[in-house]
Amino acid sequence: MNRKAVSPVVATMLLVAVAVSSVSAYWVWVRSFQTQIQKEVEQQAGVSGNLRLDIVSLTDDGTSYYVTLKNSSSSGIITFNGPQDFIIDGQNNWESIQPTLPRSVNAGSNVTFVLKRSTNHSTGTTHSFVFIGHTPRDQVVATISYRDS
Repeated sequence: MNRKAVSPVVATMLLVAVAVSSVSAYWVWVRSFQTQIQKEVEQQAGVSGNLRLDIVSLTDDGTSYYVTLKNSSSSGIITFNGPQDFIIDGQNNWESIQPTLPRSVNAGSNVTFVLKRSTNHSTGTTHSFVFIGHTPRDQVVATISYRDS
């Protein structure tokens, strides 16, 4: 019998290609899902389209999170009233937040908050953060998924 088969090199290349394309497709789905969830949260919260809150950076040192938020609105002030405006994994159990709240951020300006949890960080653990800013007439929401370093 004369059988023809795929060489081991070609088979390996095909397996690698399938794995890479699967991971890429998953990453695209995760990013679009996150964007979709953020838009739905903004719609349900009654957020105005001209307000914008961006997360410039989010890092941690094992005991605290350092988050820089930007008021990317064309005008107006966004205010963070209290710990309830900083949510991690559906909770807002912060030991401390610096600078003290309430804290207002002018249009085009940044503010960096130091968020200290009452529990220790665990390297590699993924968290969902939600930040809620307020104006006299509306709210603005920013979300991010973050893995502890």
